[in-house]
Amino acid sequence: LAKTMKIAFLSSIYPAHAEKIYRENPSLKNKSSEEQMEFIRWHALSSYVRWFELLEQKGFATCAFNHNLPEVALAWAKENKFEPKSIDIIHEIGLEKIKQFKPDVIFSFAPLTYLKNNFLGELIGSLRKKPRLIAWYGANCGDEEMFRFFDLTLSNSKHLVNRLKAKDIQSEFLQHSFDPIILEKIKPPQTRINRATFFGNLDLTSDDFSNRTKLLQEISRHTKLLDVYGVAPKPTWKERSKFYLLEKRRNISDITSHIIPIQKIRSWADITKMPPSPWTFPKEFSESINKPLFGHEMLEKLSSYSVALNYHNEQTGDYACNMRLFEATGLGCALLTDSKKDLSEYFDIDSEILTYSSKDVAIEKINYLKENPNKAEQIRIAGQLRCLKNHTTQNQISRLSEILNKLHRIKNDKTSSRQAELTPD
Repeated sequence: LAKTMKIAFLSSIYPAHAEKIYRENPSLKNKSSEEQMEFIRWHALSSYVRWFELLEQKGFATCAFNHNLPEVALAWAKENKFEPKSIDIIHEIGLEKIKQFKPDVIFSFAPLTYLKNNFLGELIGSLRKKPRLIAWYGANCGDEEMFRFFDLTLSNSKHLVNRLKAKDIQSEFLQHSFDPIILEKIKPPQTRINRATFFGNLDLTSDDFSNRTKLLQEISRHTKLLDVYGVAPKPTWKERSKFYLLEKRRNISDITSHIIPIQKIRSWADITKMPPSPWTFPKEFSESINKPLFGHEMLEKLSSYSVALNYHNEQTGDYACNMRLFEATGLGCALLTDSKKDLSEYFDIDSEILTYSSKDVAIEKINYLKENPNKAEQIRIAGQLRCLKNHTTQNQISRLSEILNKLHRIKNDKTSSRQAELTPD
């Protein structure tokens, strides 16, 4: 019988999401490590929710460590009577857990994190047999030379795959997906909110998100039909009050300085001496942003809208690839996404999804879908049917299984070749 391939996953979770889960479920930390992970898995409810289950159906064995779920790590250590001795006990527990598993493959969803904290280096050094190393590349990781550390890098972006291959870094394409089981957990409403919504990162300082944030600001300024959910840095009451009073003093001084030409009043009237606004984004836009939602809550809220607006990360080039393509269509929203040259490989444009190439086109189509709910419904139904037919997690895992088996064959071929070289005539 063929030996079962053992895959250890090194993952991560948004710290704010993890903190929220444990804050709202204080007794969770008292449960076993497996019970905690099961709860978090179904709370996160992403397309990865059944990865382990589906991989095990394909004959693989799996194990996972998440560096920012200390409660899970501590529960595992207690269950396995492991007493860490270092200062960084979570790091040490993770190393021991993977070491005991003896993986054939290590798959890192957060390669930069696990390289920078030297987890991967220490782990490989502690294993008797070096496993094959796989990295996931979906978001900006900085210098792509880091991927030379791995035997293979998988990405949902054809653009990033092509970039790595041009540098002679082994890479394969693995698109995102949607798991139909989410529909059993979410229960989309019978009547949807006849508006558009956007969920995602907002940031004016990074190359990845600044254009997206500016676009959302402009759309929000020209139509009130878009609900944005995300983290919006807002000044404190004290910061707002201080700026408001200084602004008020400047306005009054500007008028008064023409009547009472006192140097102090002129100084107060000088706009160049005003401190910068405490608002990172325009005030009206900031105040309109809804708090960020994660996992189950985010998907449930997304499913309540008729239209989902999507905008790709700048780093992924002119290729469609992000998770929202499949989450939105899988949940039955009418997807309005930025134009990409390969979108028609996934969906039929104008019948299964809509696209935009500018702010004005996006606004026009949001307004059109609002005024034509029947058309929005046609697109919603057609897009969902296509997603549930072609873009499921089951299909994604079949592709991943092929990649893993290919990697295993290459390793065996190289091992056999080396042994043949060492065998005397």
